[in-house]
Amino acid sequence: MAIDHCKQICVPAGGGSLRALALVLVLGNVPLAAWAQAADAPSAPTVLSAAPGLDGEGVMPAPAASPPAFNYALGLLVSNGPDYAGGGSRKTGLRPAWAIEYGRFRVSSSRGSAFLGHGLSPRESGASATLARSDQFNLSASLRIDRGRDESDAPILTGLPSVRATLRGRLSAGYALTPRWSLGAGLSQDILGRDGGAQWTTSVGYTWPLSEQTRMSFGAGATFADRTYLRSHFGVPAAGVGALPAFDPGAGLYSVDGGVEVMSALNRQWVALAAVRASQLRGDARRSPLTIEPTGYSVSLGLAYRCCR
Repeated sequence: MAIDHCKQICVPAGGGSLRALALVLVLGNVPLAAWAQAADAPSAPTVLSAAPGLDGEGVMPAPAASPPAFNYALGLLVSNGPDYAGGGSRKTGLRPAWAIEYGRFRVSSSRGSAFLGHGLSPRESGASATLARSDQFNLSASLRIDRGRDESDAPILTGLPSVRATLRGRLSAGYALTPRWSLGAGLSQDILGRDGGAQWTTSVGYTWPLSEQTRMSFGAGATFADRTYLRSHFGVPAAGVGALPAFDPGAGLYSVDGGVEVMSALNRQWVALAAVRASQLRGDARRSPLTIEPTGYSVSLGLAYRCCR
């Protein structure tokens, strides 16, 4: 039986090459014929299934652009502080504190941006725009109204030229050294040429989360100014005014300050804020005859409704 099976399948050793070739051709023509028959038939459209997360061309689709975030805060802030930098009297005031933020643009009152969680960062009141931002670095530009000062602010200022209101432009930068430590710097300039001069500020900050709802921020900084700014704020004209001798200050460091702020989310919408800040005049600003108290402090308490963080 085994011999008969070998006769049907095996190729004899002597001169069986032609039989083997014929057998290969016969067997090989079976798939070839099937292929030829399929080629003559109308072809169905080929459907390529994309991999999960890819489009039909095998390319990862771009994520849908999320609309810019819109946030706002509206509240009241009561504060107590010196009547002017270096003044000997104090004043207490109640004023609205608000901020509107849309994407990288913001408009806010003094201290209003703190209610949106920006805390003791170098951001001021007015209109601002974020120019560049990453996980560690941010750069912004802003415009704000500097209301100046006049002789009605304190009796010692009677007879002195007023510090005229002006529009100031500011460029601010911040850098996060760690999730808690940060550095800040800012350059502010009177862009209307009303003797407002220029200021340069530097700061360092530390944020301490007390709980999921409450955080405490510490900040310290130094402020430098050019001669134009110091002459308008701490100078006395050459002829003197009343009992005040003439004084012509020069540029340089004029103030150092430090503060602590506690902000707590009472619920999803309401937030409370308390802040204490102390500052000390240095250099020619301290030596000015307009400086009565070189060291001053201010206290602020606030409550605001915010949405939609």
